[in-house]
Amino acid sequence: MLKVDGYEFHDKFSMKFQFLGGKRLNIFQYQEQEEDHYTHILMCILDYKNQLILPQFLKELIPQESLDFQHTSLSIHTRKKFCPQPQKEYEFVIGIAPYKSGLPHSELEDNSGSIPYAWICGENFNILFEFKIRGVLDEGQISAHKRLIGKEDVQVIRLTWDNIMESLEEIKTDDEVLRYLLQNFLILKNKFRSKRRSSGMPKEIIGHINKSDELYFIITGSKSHKPYKVDKVYNDKIELLQDDLSGVTAARKYIAQYVNQNKDSLPFDYSGDATVINDFCVAPGRAEKKNQWNQWRLGSFLIK
Repeated sequence: MLKVDGYEFHDKFSMKFQFLGGKRLNIFQYQEQEEDHYTHILMCILDYKNQLILPQFLKELIPQESLDFQHTSLSIHTRKKFCPQPQKEYEFVIGIAPYKSGLPHSELEDNSGSIPYAWICGENFNILFEFKIRGVLDEGQISAHKRLIGKEDVQVIRLTWDNIMESLEEIKTDDEVLRYLLQNFLILKNKFRSKRRSSGMPKEIIGHINKSDELYFIITGSKSHKPYKVDKVYNDKIELLQDDLSGVTAARKYIAQYVNQNKDSLPFDYSGDATVINDFCVAPGRAEKKNQWNQWRLGSFLIK
């Protein structure tokens, strides 16, 4: 039996496993999503050896906000909807993404069930962390997270992965295992620098709601039924717009250009890049129930 820093281990492997997160966070635990994979590893590094570097990390990441933090009773909790600690004097929501600007909230999205990636708690502070490794933060999700804190004036701090990496680079430690983990995590820096699309908005489908009572577009085609075509539909009137497109992405780019060029004559609310577009994807030969309604923002596919 080995005793290190008050912990008891059966062997050296158990000791390393516990210090790498086995006690609360397991660095080897499989994460299905790439986003969860990287952020889970980061939390495990910060949780290492009773949160050895966590105070340093917070001081580098948010130097002004953390001035009065009491770095005792530290704990890290992942995938918990509600804060596992009582309300504290200092509470923040920190959003991390490659780009600071947020994605406008859509009424099509219900973010009330959104679960924060992590909570970092101390004697007199609670911090809710949300991470994105692609694109930008979702303001609807951030608003939902603010409600979880319960304070009307809770401060939201928007940072980038560059801020995270720079903070990790400044950490000083004599622990060889920790230095190894930090060095390897810092190698991932370019993973969080995906190119921004021309409009600055991520390419995302934001809903799957039947909008047949509004203006919508039918995209018809499949890998075995090319080329794709686009029809415009409003008040049960169908108009063929294009019939020589290479795929769904090409069809949506065409629709985005069409909408942008004809915005003054189309029956819909135009809100620039945040304009919501409805489409209905039809694959010939596929069961009708598998055809799908989609909503996406104009800026996601608009080439400027």
